Amino acid sequence: MKCSLAAFLFVLAAMFGSAPAGAQSIPSAANSAALQKILQTDLPPERMALAMKLVQASGMARVFDDVLPTIAEQSKTEFIRANPQMQLGIISIVDKIAVEMVKRRPELDRYLARIWASGFSNEEMQQLIDFYTTDTGKKFALGMPAILAVQTSAAQEWGRSVSEELNVRVQAELKAAVAAEQNALQSDIAGPAPAPEAAPQQ
Repeated sequence: MKCSLAAFLFVLAAMFGSAPAGAQSIPSAANSAALQKILQTDLPPERMALAMKLVQASGMARVFDDVLPTIAEQSKTEFIRANPQMQLGIISIVDKIAVEMVKRRPELDRYLARIWASGFSNEEMQQLIDFYTTDTGKKFALGMPAILAVQTSAAQEWGRSVSEELNVRVQAELKAAVAAEQNALQSDIAGPAPAPEAAPQQ
């Protein structure tokens, strides 16, 4: 069963978006469900081989090279916070185990390959591989991690700007609404304005 392209883009975008920060963000249930669906999909060996070639040609896996070091640093922080008197021992142990876990790094490449293989046909992946063998493709592959990092920063900055403007405008609208309600309430309490007296007839 082939995963839809929309699901592929959804999962890949989630993974790329969280990559620079390591494993700091917890994936949503929707992300996890889409990823599990992809990982459980049966794919022909030739498609997986082509997808692995695409992963290697694109250099996309480099985006995630900081994941394990970031996880290790987070583990140190958490264990040291709970056991500050064992700081040196914790650092040594975490570093040792993290080095041992480097051998699991190829698993991530296989996950990425499976995601691409689920979202693209063999012909489409070959076209992408052909692109990454061009000078422009090689330049894109080398620059992609930095581009993604800058795009993430730009999106975050834009989000903060929009959030600030939204809050200011909502506060202004709420203030105006409260003022209007108060004016209406005061008018009801004061009652209708007295009718003007008729001018005396001559």
